[in-house]
Amino acid sequence: MGVPTTLNDNALSDIDDVKEFLGLSDVDDSDHELFRKLINQSSSFIEKETDRNLVAQDYDPDTDYENARYDGTGKKKLHLRQYPINSVTTLVISGDTVTAATDTDYYGSTGYVIYKSRGMLFYDYGFDVGIKNVRVTFNAGYASGTKELDDLKLLCNSLVGWVYSHRKNLGFKSERIGNYSYSRGDLKEEWQKNVIDRYRRKVVGWA
Repeated sequence: MGVPTTLNDNALSDIDDVKEFLGLSDVDDSDHELFRKLINQSSSFIEKETDRNLVAQDYDPDTDYENARYDGTGKKKLHLRQYPINSVTTLVISGDTVTAATDTDYYGSTGYVIYKSRGMLFYDYGFDVGIKNVRVTFNAGYASGTKELDDLKLLCNSLVGWVYSHRKNLGFKSERIGNYSYSRGDLKEEWQKNVIDRYRRKVVGWA
């Protein structure tokens, strides 16, 4: 017997939510294992299709070069790869720590301003030109209980439920269905496609 599967940090649902979605009062432990695998796979599929990390998490420039280190362009705005921005702990530009602006008149301010939903930082002095010289420690993504995460949870549950409910028609035995590979063809309903499009990566706000 193998090591039990655990839900990944990016899991958009859990066993109880899937069971409620499917109207199942109880299932055996083997189905719990299957649900965890399908939740992980459907969550990863949704993130791949939207080209984003969706669940709120921390980003650290010491460990995450892609999401927390950026090339300075000399411009006054910086779009972070992950959004919405929930908080910024530190911003370092070319070795100098920049603090958050303390007033609403941010033009000429020595601090930066966060545009949370746009995933953007504004700094009137500009982000110095350089290679990976801008380091941002921040938290971004959708937190538990938000409408956005509820939308994504419903999509995840529907994908898990479809594969689970059609496993016999798909010709899967229980030991193989856990390796099911989701594809765009599994988005059977128009609302599912709309959710993917709604959360697909985009530069929000100023270009």
